[in-house]
Amino acid sequence: MTSILNRGRRGAALATLSAIVGLAAYTLPASTLAQDGDPIRIGILAPLSGAGGAYGPGMIEAAKRAAEFINTDAGGVLNGRTLEIVAADSETNPTAGVASARKLLDVNKVVAIGGLWSSSVALAVRPLTLERNVPLLVTGTGDEVTQGDNHGLVWRFQARGSDWGEVFARAAYQDGARTASVLAQQAPAWTIMVDPFVREFEKQGGKIVDVVYYNPGQSSYRAEVEKVFSKNPDAVFLPSYLPELSAIAREVYRGGFTSKIYSNSSAADAEGAFVKNVGAEVSEGIHHIQSIPPAESTAYKTFAQHTGTPENTLAIFPSNVWDQIAVMALAIEKSGSADPAVFTKAILDVVNGPGETVENPVAGLQALRAGKDIAYSGAGADFEFVPTGDQLHRSYGHFIITKGTNQLKGLIQ
Repeated sequence: MTSILNRGRRGAALATLSAIVGLAAYTLPASTLAQDGDPIRIGILAPLSGAGGAYGPGMIEAAKRAAEFINTDAGGVLNGRTLEIVAADSETNPTAGVASARKLLDVNKVVAIGGLWSSSVALAVRPLTLERNVPLLVTGTGDEVTQGDNHGLVWRFQARGSDWGEVFARAAYQDGARTASVLAQQAPAWTIMVDPFVREFEKQGGKIVDVVYYNPGQSSYRAEVEKVFSKNPDAVFLPSYLPELSAIAREVYRGGFTSKIYSNSSAADAEGAFVKNVGAEVSEGIHHIQSIPPAESTAYKTFAQHTGTPENTLAIFPSNVWDQIAVMALAIEKSGSADPAVFTKAILDVVNGPGETVENPVAGLQALRAGKDIAYSGAGADFEFVPTGDQLHRSYGHFIITKGTNQLKGLIQ
């Protein structure tokens, strides 16, 4: 995100990025396996178009810079094998995402697929990666992505959606809201937040006025807006993708409604696209929340240095993808193998420890080669994993749009 969301330790993309790399035209037969000494290919399936299009370029660039850092400063992994990033556009669309994932798996022979900004895309791709025993590293929030028997192959590098709902409720209540309604988009990433929001807001002492769901891509949201906002709740929780939030915010402004809006930063910032879409007047006073990186950590500063992220910028999703590449490299080195069925089992070992805390992948690789155990502390978060693949210890930034810019209001645990 180019606004303050890309300003501020342990996810938004860089504003402009030079090259977008598509799928390389490799012609290896399906049975061919990477040989010792060959580059180890990691796929990044990121949105270069659609609702998440603002974020894909920065995610891809972060993956490439992480691989470059590891290849140059650590000599790669496994005695000199380099990491190669193969990028593909998910279009923020499950059908397109599956097609791109098949090419990454069948043509490019990747040993892992990272990126995965959209939970809907992640859910569509997951059966393919589970079938091939290839790890899937996601930045989407939908709880369903890590539910069920994932064979230890699915790992989330963002906060879980149901955890977000409670954070939004606490933020609204702390701001003085005593009545609240929910206007939620029908998508896995957002519907999973609704019940936790309702429970936590009522637990805090507040009253829920209404809960309304809407479908993405509607020609109009006037009926839903009038149903929710005409009852004048103090706050409206509005989890959404960028296009729908933009349309709804315009309807709210035209209707003269005054309830405070609380939405996810991936829609209400979106690399500055939200304010650009609706203008400063429409966006004024909208609150948004996002799990953010630890900006003062050595891990984040190392990431920022190698990706060219400006000072005082919170690059949220790029730092998550940097961590994806780092963890893959460390697990490959720890296990002594580039076989996904082998190195995936080392992920918990290199992240949770016990061992020496390391804040960049090169330091981690050096420690492993010295025979030490490590615990990786990431640029996107100083996290630990639970066995299901979800992360613990995420922090959230609470932002408010003021005169067309995003201001950090505070941190919420």
